[in-house]
Amino acid sequence: MKTMLSSISTTNDETERLLGFSDAVFAIAMTFLALDLGAVPDDVGRPGGPTTVDFLHENIPDYVVYFGTFLVVGFLWWRHHLMFRYIKRNSGGILWTNTLMLALVAMLPYPASVLSEAPGSGLALLMLLVPLTAIGLLMWLQWELAVHGHLVIPGLPKPYISYVRAQVMASPIVLALASGAAAYSWLNKSTTANRIAFAMWTLLIILPIILRRFFPAPDQAYEVKVAALPETWQSLEETEQEETKRIRGLLARLRNGSDTDRIKVLTDGVVAIAVTILALQLRPPPTTEAINDETILENLYAVPAWTYFVTFVLISLFWRGHVRIFTYLQGADPVVLWLNLFFLMFMSFLPTAAAISAQDQGTTALAFYLLMMFFTGAAMAVLGQYGSRAKNLTVELGTETQRMIATLRAVTAVSAFLIALILVVVFDNPALSNVIWVIFILSGQLSRYLRHREMAQSAATAATG
Repeated sequence: MKTMLSSISTTNDETERLLGFSDAVFAIAMTFLALDLGAVPDDVGRPGGPTTVDFLHENIPDYVVYFGTFLVVGFLWWRHHLMFRYIKRNSGGILWTNTLMLALVAMLPYPASVLSEAPGSGLALLMLLVPLTAIGLLMWLQWELAVHGHLVIPGLPKPYISYVRAQVMASPIVLALASGAAAYSWLNKSTTANRIAFAMWTLLIILPIILRRFFPAPDQAYEVKVAALPETWQSLEETEQEETKRIRGLLARLRNGSDTDRIKVLTDGVVAIAVTILALQLRPPPTTEAINDETILENLYAVPAWTYFVTFVLISLFWRGHVRIFTYLQGADPVVLWLNLFFLMFMSFLPTAAAISAQDQGTTALAFYLLMMFFTGAAMAVLGQYGSRAKNLTVELGTETQRMIATLRAVTAVSAFLIALILVVVFDNPALSNVIWVIFILSGQLSRYLRHREMAQSAATAATG
């Protein structure tokens, strides 16, 4: 059992899976940056083929873009790491801003590959800098949400808050200035402005060092004893030792039972790879064409960006549902293992369904896409409902209202895609697929109403008691 909330700890029980998922997406995206570095020809260094020097010289722009983008993305991950040393709780705002941030992170190999094809283009550079700036802004917003929502370690001193804020805000400021220079380069065909935009990347290192003079780094870790925290914080810490013993006792008596740690790690990895593979649909212009601003704009209009972002958000919603299920499901039996594998099987196929739907705008392709979404949602719903009824595996299902909300979410995950599928097929109208968002929004509003009603009833009961 943890006895301290500390800035030394990089994870907490409530943020552990969020951070594991985020780290996986960052790692995969950073690795995918190297996909377009080009295969080494078989005849390099052989008679009649290019020399190694010629080959390397030809690919210098690719390598420069790769190393530069890799370091910038790694730097942004470092900012994310810094924030969550102090953020110890979750909220809807944190989850949504993190989801949007990861959607931008996963797509970075696309603008990076366009820039490597046209390193002198201000437009290509702007295509890379805009999502990098947005990533930085979303991180800054996350920090402000955490501070004002009291999600950081209780009693965190203002100098600590100011230090993290200064370090996090430095990135989007620098990248926004570089974006301005790149936009000027694009609009005015200015080579000088393009070079200035590239040179500004060095400010990502220089500005944080300058800001430390005004907002110095803490000279020691910040820690709070769990015993000194309000009950609302204590309840979010790791399961009490007695409860852990009870769970292990239940699992010991269950045939083939185990904990869920490796299931969660496997799921987070598969989902992270799935959402990152989505970005492979975003391909740069073919190298057989002359790369200019017109070619880049045509390619930008042609890539299925909308399908990418919609599918990324939907997969992230499935992942959040999985996190909720395994918040109360502390053990696994063979049924849980098989249901989770079916969930991951359909989840892994979603990038393929999305690619087909993006390529073919017809009803059949969209219907197939919705069918795969339905199967994924159904697998998750069955997993959740089995877990909520397998009493040998469940630690705490919560109040009646919480159980009702969990059931509502399971029904929504299945019905939204099924209704959309039926409407699209019957009326042969792809636009009717937007009913998904209407159902999700109505379900979210109903869940919010049920939570507020429960809180009001609890407050009234406490007042009269």
